[in-house]
Amino acid sequence: MLPNRFKTLILLSVTCALLAQEPMNNDGIIRLVKSGMTEDLIISVIQQQPGTYAFGANDLVALKEASVSEKIIAAMLAKGKADAPAGAPAGGPGRPGPGGSARPPAAPGQRTSISGPGLYYKKGNEYFELLTEEVDWKTSGAMKNIVSAGIVKKDLNGAISGSSSRNFLSNPMEIILSPPSGITVNSYILLPMKPTKGVREFNVGPVNRKSGVARGAIPFGVEKVGENLFRMVLQTPLAPGEYGILRATPEDSATGSSPMHTFRIL
Repeated sequence: MLPNRFKTLILLSVTCALLAQEPMNNDGIIRLVKSGMTEDLIISVIQQQPGTYAFGANDLVALKEASVSEKIIAAMLAKGKADAPAGAPAGGPGRPGPGGSARPPAAPGQRTSISGPGLYYKKGNEYFELLTEEVDWKTSGAMKNIVSAGIVKKDLNGAISGSSSRNFLSNPMEIILSPPSGITVNSYILLPMKPTKGVREFNVGPVNRKSGVARGAIPFGVEKVGENLFRMVLQTPLAPGEYGILRATPEDSATGSSPMHTFRIL
């Protein structure tokens, strides 16, 4: 009887031979998962086979709904980065960028433009808008406790519906802040979130006088990379989990609106 490792090697060889006629894609990965193939074997196939994968918000949600594990999705992301030619946008020529307008492929080393204020994350040589979700405040009159940019005067508890963000990122990640007119980068607070009972909860409190960081927040710096463009700089990479970037300004407290840019680190 053959040892298990030889059986695995034989199965992997047969699988790769059967798939060699067509590049792997999201649908192919879903078929492999539904066939009952092991996670390790699927990751080996991803690493050895050419593939073209899509990582839009809807694509990632479809993968999760098909029970594709985060390890497999991370392997797909890594393969996509490894296979992307230098200077080519990850989404391919003419793929719509932030704001929906198509852009030509970037030249080697060229930064793809960002259109309009907002928060963006980098994938390959292209930037995509970091989607927002509305905060459900658990603290009465929460927005009235924002006294200035990025500063609150008492502990606030909030939650966002759903156990996971639709924005899936992997380290090393790059997030660009492009504040609207009249808003500074100091207005943004990076917060960890805890998934529980179908929601993601977070807590933010007054600024610590010594550290200058709001209670419960993750400290970060910024590096100016263009006109009204600031790259988020972290002391250490974020661990896998759920996160949100809250814009806290007196203007937001006046409207009662609390959009949060959310993302999940795989």
